[in-house]
Amino acid sequence: MKNRVILSLTILFLFLSNCFAFAETKPIAEGAPLPGAIFQDHLSKEERSYLGLSLKTQFSLKDMNGTLLLIEIFSTYCTSCPKNVPVINTIYSAVEDDPVLKGKVKLIGIAVGNTGNEIESFKREYKVLYPVLGDLLFTLHKALGNPRVPVTILVKNTAKGNIVVHVRQGVLDSPDDVLKKIRGLIYR
Repeated sequence: MKNRVILSLTILFLFLSNCFAFAETKPIAEGAPLPGAIFQDHLSKEERSYLGLSLKTQFSLKDMNGTLLLIEIFSTYCTSCPKNVPVINTIYSAVEDDPVLKGKVKLIGIAVGNTGNEIESFKREYKVLYPVLGDLLFTLHKALGNPRVPVTILVKNTAKGNIVVHVRQGVLDSPDDVLKKIRGLIYR
């Protein structure tokens, strides 16, 4: 009897594991409004200033200054995610060096399922230049459609709210395509 119960539970576990493994994980569609999420991260004074945030302990993405927001969704446990850091760092530097883009475009990382300590270690190890927020409970990640990481999302602040204008899953080859897209959205 005991062996039958163990066998039944094992089969149930394998069935459920396979169901979740093959579940659809599509990122949010372009043209969709960016879902709301509240963050309680402890950003540095410089990061808060860069994002235009007040001293509140809680904030949302819509509280951030800028016309365009580049969001890099990743996990510190993802083996491909660190490959995007140098590309995003280059984009961050190019934006900050361009007088037309600086102030209008903001870049942030959102680490899904990671603690503050894991995020700080990742930032130090990979020399991340941009602010990184935590989504420990996967709240925003779920609202974005549970995309596989890394995923890069461009969001434009419009009269209709924050609208997703570009989504790119996977490792970025170079900063050039993203910078071209950013310039096209800002310069027009």
